[in-house]
This record gives sequence, structure tokens and C-alpha cells, in this order.
Amino acid sequence: MKPIYAILGVIVVAGVLLLSGCIGTNQSGFDANKVIEAQKNVNQYVFEGEITLGKTGMQQSISMNGKVDAENLKMYVNTNIMGQNEELYLIGEETYIKNNNGQWNKMKKDDLWNNSNRYGSTVEILKSPNTKIEILGEENVDGDVCYIVNITADTEKLKEQFAKSMGGGISEVEYNLNVSSYTLYVSKATNFIKKEYLNASMVVSAQDMNVEVEITFVFRYKDINKPVDIQLPEEARNAETTSQ
Repeated sequence: MKPIYAILGVIVVAGVLLLSGCIGTNQSGFDANKVIEAQKNVNQYVFEGEITLGKTGMQQSISMNGKVDAENLKMYVNTNIMGQNEELYLIGEETYIKNNNGQWNKMKKDDLWNNSNRYGSTVEILKSPNTKIEILGEENVDGDVCYIVNITADTEKLKEQFAKSMGGGISEVEYNLNVSSYTLYVSKATNFIKKEYLNASMVVSAQDMNVEVEITFVFRYKDINKPVDIQLPEEARNAETTSQ
């Protein structure tokens, strides 16, 4: 079950954390303070994304879509990995996962929402002087004119926050993260993040083994602050509880 938590951690943490260091920056009409404030007011949204793992010729593609109701602590994610489909519902402190065989499992992770959605856990990153931004121009995203914002992140702070988002679940693994490219597309009208692109590499070390993984993902965010309906299926309510 851990891989899907890793994916979930990337989804809910990366977009906001990489705005770190933007405080006080104003370029070409772009005001990072307003963007940071705007994200605090995002309660509901729909997303779709594509994640690619591995080097050229040995890549694995992961497609996903879902919806989030942070106000009511609900999330739905549909993930397809090499033709295998998984559904995930996060309802408060409980996570329900339906695997490719149609079996439901339930887990409890009481710190996921706290680490992912509260700004208190990102104070250090937001204050970091080691993250820089550059406005590259403008682009239309789903009918919305957006700033193209290139970000050079404070990698150490990002790693630290990512580990927190995993609730310590990767403490037995050492890894080095290198973000080579990160771009946000921020609505000029609302300051909401509408799209993000990330390219990074990670060297994971565990049990005397080193594995290098290249990561690329593209995500789009729609229907921001419009009502979303997330209802746990009846067949999931009696799911067997498993350990993380």
C-alpha cells in the first residue's frame, strides 16, 4: 500500500510547497504573496495528471484523476498504473483503497490531512531565502490567462516537508532529491494554481542498494472552489482494516 501514499504525498504537497521563498516577490504584475494567500482559500477542486517514472526506454506511466474537498476532509483519487486500476477515498482519518481485483481495504492515517493541508507545517519553507522564482511569460490554460512561473526550490526544505507529509513512513529509506525543472501556471485573475510541471530525479538508498528514479509529472486543477460530491461506495464501508 505504500506506493499509493507516496503518490498521494506528491499530489497534496508539491504544488504549495514549491511556492516557498516567493514572499515579497513581484515581477511583471505577479505577486507571490497574493498567490500564497489565494491557495489558503482553496477548499474544493478537481484534478487530472500524468506521472512518468524511470529513464527513457524504461518508463512507467501513471495517470490519475480525482477531486478534493479539503473543507470536509474528503478526497477521491482514481489511479491507473500499467493498465491496473486503483480507487482511493480519503474520508477524515480513514483511507479506503480498491485494488485491481475489486477488493477494498481500509487504513487509518490520522496525520495526513494535518501535514498536507495546514500551512503551519510549511512555515519554514515559506520563509526560506534559498528558493527563487522567475516569470517566463503568459499562457492560456483552460481558457484562463496564466503567469508561467519558473521555480528553483530549496531542495533540503522540500525533502524535509515531503518526509513530514509521509508521516515518517519513509524513515527507513535515504534519498537524494534533485528538482531540475518546476513550473507553475498561475491564474492572473484569481491567483489560483491551474497547472504544474515537475521534472526531478531521486536516488533512493535502502539495504545497501541505490536506485535512481527520474520523475516527471503534469497536473491540471479545475473547478476550483466549486462544490464536489465525494461519497464512499456502500461496498467499501465494511472493508477489512489493514496496517500501513
